[in-house]
Amino acid sequence: MAWDPDFFYDTYPRLEAAFAARLDESLAPRDPSVLLQVVRELDLPPDSRAVDVGCGEGAYAVRIATHFGFRVLGVDPVQRHLDLARTARRDLAPAIAARLAFERGTATRVPVPDASLDLVWCRDVLVHVERPHDAYAEFARVLRRGGHVVAYQAVATDLLAHEEADRLFEVMGVVPSSTDGRLLDDAIASSGLEVVATVDLASEWGEWSQEQEGAGGRALLHLARLAREPERYRAEFGDAAYEVMLGDCRWRLHLMTGGLRGRVDVLRRP
Repeated sequence: MAWDPDFFYDTYPRLEAAFAARLDESLAPRDPSVLLQVVRELDLPPDSRAVDVGCGEGAYAVRIATHFGFRVLGVDPVQRHLDLARTARRDLAPAIAARLAFERGTATRVPVPDASLDLVWCRDVLVHVERPHDAYAEFARVLRRGGHVVAYQAVATDLLAHEEADRLFEVMGVVPSSTDGRLLDDAIASSGLEVVATVDLASEWGEWSQEQEGAGGRALLHLARLAREPERYRAEFGDAAYEVMLGDCRWRLHLMTGGLRGRVDVLRRP
């Protein structure tokens, strides 16, 4: 809309305080535990077999084993992640630890036989996969009939400028095409997996983390400091660490401001 000086200087000031107060009211954003609720609603029996693809240090593999009594294999291509996950497993109650294993693997190479799993859990991984078609085909391969995929990732929107996307994706190790929701839809269709639900989380996780922990505001503050005195931080931590921190702050802010949107796909092997 065109700038209207009468509205800007006369009408808007009369609304501003009430508008700001309304914006201070929470919209009750869902937090990351919504993924566990999705799994709960699948009503899989205890001892179901699951894989956590891109398990990192194993936190969600542990939660899945603990909450649902599943036998969980965490796979990750980074040896440090596997070492930390295995170390953490030693501190768990024996009944939980016995349900967990961690091995090297990727979204396109899951080290299990065909039709051997009931659940594929995949969070924040597919943006790093060169060909999501291959990942979803692999998920279909390892699932038994009636098995499910619960996958979360961020997808790019038109609000993310091309120049910003290029800079952000390069430092974060993101494959640009893998943030395209249309490509994901095509990859899912090609795999033969059925879509049970697609949940658009938009900015909800970012809102929740700001409301609970102030994470968004902290990222914005860090970004301002990184931009104002880059050489201070480059000298202390190095150029690579500086660029990663800068990218991480920008990623968090784009998840709040709409350049990136959270998406959950719940799929089923027929």
